[in-house]
Amino acid sequence: MQKRVVHILLTVLVFSYILFEELFWETIAKPIYEYIHALKLLQKLEAKIQHYPPWVLLLLFLSIFIVVELVGLFAGVLAIQGNVFVAALLYLSKIPVAAFAFWLFRVSKNKLMQISWFRTSYNFTMGKIEWLKHTDVYLAVKAKTTKIKEEIKRLKAKYLPKGELKRRAKRIYVQLKKIFRKDVS
Repeated sequence: MQKRVVHILLTVLVFSYILFEELFWETIAKPIYEYIHALKLLQKLEAKIQHYPPWVLLLLFLSIFIVVELVGLFAGVLAIQGNVFVAALLYLSKIPVAAFAFWLFRVSKNKLMQISWFRTSYNFTMGKIEWLKHTDVYLAVKAKTTKIKEEIKRLKAKYLPKGELKRRAKRIYVQLKKIFRKDVS
């Protein structure tokens, strides 16, 4: 019985991690992070960040991180209360801020690692993530999600050839614009 409960909890944990990694990070946050990283303004800020003391960077990073997590929790509460649309909008609005927090962390990681308790916490967390990635449950769920992603890509390529969705959306936009212009005239 105990093994079954542990297996179920591990499956939920693995599924949550893969969902975060695949859905949130890979498809949403990573492109925003890369966009933010490419901005010239932030490249100048990156140079200035290197001159800040580690504790200032930690305070800044943790402040942003805590706010982002609180917004996520509030969005979850709204979803549970039945305000799914508002919850989704609120959750989506936190993504650019979270991407900025990840950027700040990557830029200041070397300085943050100078704080011993932060370094210990970070290494502990990363160790647990690595352990999780090597479990049988993780490997099985990852294999299934990879198959699902490949099937989605295959269906997308079959039914929405490259650029077709964009062309369709543009055509609809142009038609709607013509209709609204006629109504205004």
